[in-house]
Amino acid sequence: MEGIVNYSQAGAAAQPSPAIWKDCPGDLLNEAGLGYYIHEDFLATPLVNTTITAALLSRLQVAKFAIDGDDDTVLTQKTGEQGGYLDLETDGDDNDAVAIFTEPFAEIVLNSGNKVWFEVRLEAGAVADQGIFVGLVEKAGLSRDVVADNGTALIGESLIGFQVLSSDTDGIDAVMKLDAGTAVKMDDLVSALAADTELKLGFKFDGKESIEIYLAGAKVSTYSITASTFPDNVKMGVIVCLKTGTAAAVSIAVDWVRAAYQVRR
Repeated sequence: MEGIVNYSQAGAAAQPSPAIWKDCPGDLLNEAGLGYYIHEDFLATPLVNTTITAALLSRLQVAKFAIDGDDDTVLTQKTGEQGGYLDLETDGDDNDAVAIFTEPFAEIVLNSGNKVWFEVRLEAGAVADQGIFVGLVEKAGLSRDVVADNGTALIGESLIGFQVLSSDTDGIDAVMKLDAGTAVKMDDLVSALAADTELKLGFKFDGKESIEIYLAGAKVSTYSITASTFPDNVKMGVIVCLKTGTAAAVSIAVDWVRAAYQVRR
């Protein structure tokens, strides 16, 4: 029926998911001073199709994101797509990495009433010996080294998001970590990641004590958090990171990233 929008649905595959964003005020968070809202579609990317040195990368900005990477990182726009689609590729040296990230702007505070939203659409160029992390991480982890060397683990800083590790190259886990503690799997989200296959990964904090986890726009689980094990009241920024495991170039393509934090109502 015309004129009716069902916000509980996953929505179009290439677009942000109504089920996640139905209660987000969007740009009003910025305009009315109620919080922060970021949507980046990478419609313009500097130095595309260019091999970039680490020194140059440190002075670049990719849309709303800073970028950190090793020598010979390559930025390209994926062809044949509507809108921007940023491809990040590492060099073939062992433990080369690249990350795009923002400054900290969001914090998950239990029972604050202030919500947090996150979603990304991306694809891995290969199911290979690599590490991937997308989500939120505290200031000290906002770099290409949010994934540890050899892609075996995540940095010892507070974070929440989605990981692919070299020990399970075709698995995606929803994880959270408090400081240097062990990463806690909130959900074994994907068990058979396929190369060059687009995925939407998202989560939402309800402002109370629950993290809702989404795959392809559909809620798959809810994780209850406690202050003793969760990074409660830690300021975090958005990050998308890729790290080579062994000496072979790897890539990740990012269609868009959206994140929001409600400071006040």
